Amino acid sequence: MSTPAWARGPGETTGSFALESAMDELACALKMDPLALRLKNFAEVDPEGDKPWSSNYLRECYAQGAEKFGWNKRNPAPAATRDGDWLVGQGLAMGIYHASRAKASARARLLPDGTLLVQSATADVGPGTATVMTQIAADASGVAPENIRFELGDAAYPEAPGQFGSHTVASVGAAVHDTCVALKQQLLNLAFSVPDSPFAKAKLTDLVAEGGTVYLAGHPGTSRVYGDVLRQAGQPALEVTHESPEVPEKGEKSGKSFCATFVEVRVNAHTREVRMSRIVSAIDAGRIMNHQTARSQVYGALTWAIGLALMEDAVLDHRFGRITNHDLANYHVPVNADVPLTIDVLFIDQPDTYLDPMGAKGLGEIGIVGVSAAIANAVYHATGTRIRELPITPDKLL
Repeated sequence: MSTPAWARGPGETTGSFALESAMDELACALKMDPLALRLKNFAEVDPEGDKPWSSNYLRECYAQGAEKFGWNKRNPAPAATRDGDWLVGQGLAMGIYHASRAKASARARLLPDGTLLVQSATADVGPGTATVMTQIAADASGVAPENIRFELGDAAYPEAPGQFGSHTVASVGAAVHDTCVALKQQLLNLAFSVPDSPFAKAKLTDLVAEGGTVYLAGHPGTSRVYGDVLRQAGQPALEVTHESPEVPEKGEKSGKSFCATFVEVRVNAHTREVRMSRIVSAIDAGRIMNHQTARSQVYGALTWAIGLALMEDAVLDHRFGRITNHDLANYHVPVNADVPLTIDVLFIDQPDTYLDPMGAKGLGEIGIVGVSAAIANAVYHATGTRIRELPITPDKLL
């Protein structure tokens, strides 16, 4: 029998179910709004070590999520809202997950045709790493994204960390950014120093490189495209390899990503079947590099959170140490019919430049942290029954 391991997110996912359920239970005992209780106990610094946050927009997550959800219209009394045969409940929870940056390297190679090749031994298991790295390279180098090729997934490329722990964008992205910035500076030096340079009478600091062109600030007509600079200097290519350092989790500041999740459920008054009605997820993950891929990543996190909360349950035969529901016919995971039609993902989109020059924080895991508790809290609000063990199946509500 294998030891338990991360499947639907890290340890923060399962731990947050207990903590955020307890917060809701405390709010009920105090006859206090669960959101008001969290705001009253907001931590201005990280309680673990009293370190300042690198950034913390959890209050904004609460405010924007509550407004979008319509939290102020919620009837606080449990089992008081009904729609025909369905009991309606609303719940919330917050999530927190570490945001750090590991050591990573990248290589950038500018060719005379103006194209840029960027390489790093990172991976892309689905979140859109190649897309985001191309965007970062474009911003840092001044080369248009359509003229950039990002290569990954090969150990022959410059070293990068594994794709886990919500640190790929911060880590590899920082390396790609720093490498492309260094490459652009070399290009400016080359454009300034080549024989018969149109910039010879200017200052190096007056040169600008963007849009695939080096030009003189204030005089855009005095310019050279990147490829012409290489050809004029007789260079077959311009190449830079750079390693960017880590920003450890135990650094001077506490780097964390945050979320606030608001959910509405419907519980059948007779069968106690639980159905998800809608979800609002408000997330502080620093500057969002690509809203489309980021939103899709959160959709995936919320879908697996529904599985964790309502249906996933590995049943062990203790006689033989075997999982009895070892296939998808018997181990239930969410399908389209289990996912609510209304899912709103809100990004605070405020940069955190302590962690990396792009201002990104981790996004991969934060979307699922706390969501199972929000669902359980909504089930309590609908039925008046507190469930402390997942999954929340009808038999536990009968």
